[in-house]
Amino acid sequence: MKITQIEAIPVKVPYHEGIGEMMVERNLYQGNTVYKVHTDTGLVGIGDAEGQPNEELQQYVGRDPFEFMNGLAPTPVQQAAYDIMGKALGVPVHQLVGEKVQDKVAIGYWSIDMPAAEWAEEAKRAYSLGYRLHKIKARPWHDIVEQGQAISEAVPSDYKLRVDPNDSFETPAKSIEVAKQLRDYNIEAFETPIPQSNIDGYLEIRRGCDMPITIHFGNPDPVEAIKAGMNDSFIIAYPDSRAANAKREAAISESAHLPLWIQIVGMGITTTYLIHLAATMPNATMSSITLNCLRAFDLVKPAVQMENGYATVPDTPGLGIELDEDVLDNCRV
Repeated sequence: MKITQIEAIPVKVPYHEGIGEMMVERNLYQGNTVYKVHTDTGLVGIGDAEGQPNEELQQYVGRDPFEFMNGLAPTPVQQAAYDIMGKALGVPVHQLVGEKVQDKVAIGYWSIDMPAAEWAEEAKRAYSLGYRLHKIKARPWHDIVEQGQAISEAVPSDYKLRVDPNDSFETPAKSIEVAKQLRDYNIEAFETPIPQSNIDGYLEIRRGCDMPITIHFGNPDPVEAIKAGMNDSFIIAYPDSRAANAKREAAISESAHLPLWIQIVGMGITTTYLIHLAATMPNATMSSITLNCLRAFDLVKPAVQMENGYATVPDTPGLGIELDEDVLDNCRV
């Protein structure tokens, strides 16, 4: 079997009405690309990625999709290759990645920084869609305590928050202060409160409060981070979301008895690929993030459905989804 064509389709899928105007004004994640990978057998695999078409992916034309069984192609090609392989063999993608150890995978909601009242409305929407965790961006121009309070008052008590300052808290003392003020608002974790190279600073935060800390895998060296005990969990993010890298990093995290979550910006195809991947990781128990939740509608059928914070792992051949061609045509750029 050979790849004969990689069709790149730029798309612009609208955000839901509540945030559409804001996302346009701030020029956030405005374009995506859907990829159709055609083969000489007639099988077609699908993938998607944030941003404009990647011309470098054309170098994979002429290759056998089964060359990528170990998951080392760029993420959208990897998604499509697994989709093709699964369809050819009549098995779901998770069987090609490893042993399925989870029938359901936790997926979280995501929001850029916004005023407290607007965040509360987003949380209501997320809860109604079946999400039970919300990743929120903490920024110095908003009061994160006011925001946390507004969300906690808007939704039931089983709704958790993951606070991501992107290292903007700067110092351990500031991080500890904020953590103590957020104690009553069901905070699941702080993500990178200060620069991750500051191992001693993370140890100071952990001594000063009981807020769980999550950091991106790779900075500092994960073995060094684990030995120091600087974090409670790991994030596997693009480009390490390629299957081979993700499985290796998950194994390292599991050896230290640390849970993880996966983050890849994408749409329904990416979300489904992530679900298959996480289903084979015993410690991928935290809610993963893709941002597909913010769209007004999905490009795939069946669309990803959430129930009490979890999505069910597909068991049909390939990714277990197909493009909705009518919707795709309406979203072409």
